[in-house]
Amino acid sequence: MLTAYIFCLLVGGGFLALSVFGDFLDGMNIDLDVDVDGEIDAGGGADVAKLLSLRTMVYTMFGFGATGALLHAIWGGSSAGLTAVVAGVTGLASGAFIRAAFRWIKRSDSGTALGERSFVGLTGEVSMEIAPESAGTVNVLRGERRYSVRARLDSAGPDDGPLGPGQSVVVVGMADGLATVVPVDMKLLED
Repeated sequence: MLTAYIFCLLVGGGFLALSVFGDFLDGMNIDLDVDVDGEIDAGGGADVAKLLSLRTMVYTMFGFGATGALLHAIWGGSSAGLTAVVAGVTGLASGAFIRAAFRWIKRSDSGTALGERSFVGLTGEVSMEIAPESAGTVNVLRGERRYSVRARLDSAGPDDGPLGPGQSVVVVGMADGLATVVPVDMKLLED
């Protein structure tokens, strides 16, 4: 069992360390973007699927591995059954606690100050053509970080045709990760 405890401690702790030190790694210009999009239609089993989220499994593995390895070291491996039970309960409790904490944060809208609404009013530069009938991509600088955001033309704006790469735009709206933009009129900026 010690091998299972150490494995769970290393894997869960490794992912936990990546999430804790993610801001430090971002400052080192290491860019890793993972976009996982999917739907689970499980009927009554949807809560089980949410319980088995990656975050919950990582914290459960870390709690199980850390507790099991610590108790194995303290008791010298003499109470293997009790160690496994305590480690299992502690792992499940840590996963459930983290899941409850993140659900509370999501419900209370904590951490949304720098969400989608913070892009509205910022200027950007078109990186992939935006046509009236199809979305493109815009690079927007928010704080010290540059974001690449999918964008479409604002229907209330002038219909001058597509916006090409390098053209300046202003974000006038943002919903579900899609920015609504209008071209920057250089004549207005000069006046």
